Amino acid sequence: MRMIRGAAVALMVSIGATGAWAQAQDFYRGKSITFIIGYGPGGGVDSASRIIARHLPRFIPGKPEIIPQNMEGAGGIVAGNHLGLRASRDGLTIGLPGRSWFVESMVKSPGVTFDATKFVYLGSTGTNNTMLFVRGDLKIKTPEDLKKYPDKIATAGIGTGTSTVTIPNMLADYGYPLKVVLGYNSSARSLLALEQGEVGAYFTPEDSFSKRPDLIEKKVVVPIVQSQSSAPGIAVLRDLVPKKDLPVLNLFTAYDQTGLMVVAPPGVPADRVEILRKAFFEMCNDPEFRKDAANAGEPAGSPIPGADLDGIIAKLNAAATPEVVAEYRRLGAAK
Repeated sequence: MRMIRGAAVALMVSIGATGAWAQAQDFYRGKSITFIIGYGPGGGVDSASRIIARHLPRFIPGKPEIIPQNMEGAGGIVAGNHLGLRASRDGLTIGLPGRSWFVESMVKSPGVTFDATKFVYLGSTGTNNTMLFVRGDLKIKTPEDLKKYPDKIATAGIGTGTSTVTIPNMLADYGYPLKVVLGYNSSARSLLALEQGEVGAYFTPEDSFSKRPDLIEKKVVVPIVQSQSSAPGIAVLRDLVPKKDLPVLNLFTAYDQTGLMVVAPPGVPADRVEILRKAFFEMCNDPEFRKDAANAGEPAGSPIPGADLDGIIAKLNAAATPEVVAEYRRLGAAK
């Protein structure tokens, strides 16, 4: 009798779980999801976000509409604050704040109201490679050439604390003649400034040129330093940095190992998180999505599951010691 009762209880639990899963799957039918984009139209973050917003509904049960909404400001912090505190927690708001936005929580930057360790990470399309690009007419081909350049080179900066500012400032400390100029609020604006000669350099991911590959093909800009050793013949950033500064560099380039992460606000019900994470991973392995991503220069060959991102974020947060944070703030400020 005890065995029969136990089997009956197990069956009821199984039926209940199946019913709950079916109910969660049906949740998205006939609804729309708001997709918050932390940068303005035309740049790499915006392009990648819109590709995801276009393809992801195919993999969510009920095929909800996804509506992109740009919410630019402070290098993704405005979008991060909105997703962290103001956005609905029912699974109908997700977003891609930017690249390095989550680090600003770890270093407790002014104006940050979210906690990066509390977000629901749905996944990433893959890791990036970030490079220092300089105008081709400066005739600079290597870090050695850069160091010997006789004049300060204006470098486009999207916002304090972003790698468009921190890495050039770090290199300037080592004698490279870079001078950050703030006020370029998107990659699209920064690339236009490069093309027009307003600035001579820009530290940015390769995919920032997805809509302007001509700038590279015509050598209007050339890469001279990379954060990952994936492009042959180009110097690697870590080799230019003293060992004592590597912990700070790891924080500056954290987004290279996380890639562009799609997140949901804290507190989204677990069954909806499971649906969204599963849908995101399936999308990343879809040939049609991969083709669109490749055409836009967005890495999509090795997606990172949301659960793995939880661990990466926790590890980065633990490494943000007071000493590392102090140096991060110094180099992330306008000079």
